[in-house]
Amino acid sequence: MKTLIVIVLMLACAMSVAAPQVLVAEQPPAGIVDGGNKLCPVSGDPVSGSDFVIYQGKRYGLCCPMCKGPFLSDPAKYIAKMVKQEATQASTATVTPVAAKSMGDMGKKAGQSDM
Repeated sequence: MKTLIVIVLMLACAMSVAAPQVLVAEQPPAGIVDGGNKLCPVSGDPVSGSDFVIYQGKRYGLCCPMCKGPFLSDPAKYIAKMVKQEATQASTATVTPVAAKSMGDMGKKAGQSDM
């Protein structure tokens, strides 16, 4: 029983030391601007919210820790890819017009027909 209490106390101490470091990682350091990217520059997947890389005063979100190495090996390549991905995503998110016939159908009550 004493061993269990010692283990629980050790885990509680370890968690109290590790928890503040996790919270600090979510905020960019002073003087660093958040890149604001929603997609990982390397993979194109959504960013995790916990993995980042800092390059030229900006903090870019990554999808996983494995993307940090490739990003840092050629940052300009991946930043250009990220900008292109986010521009493509923004252009596909626009509203497409609805055909006139469809608009007329929207105003009908259930059970009514064109005749």
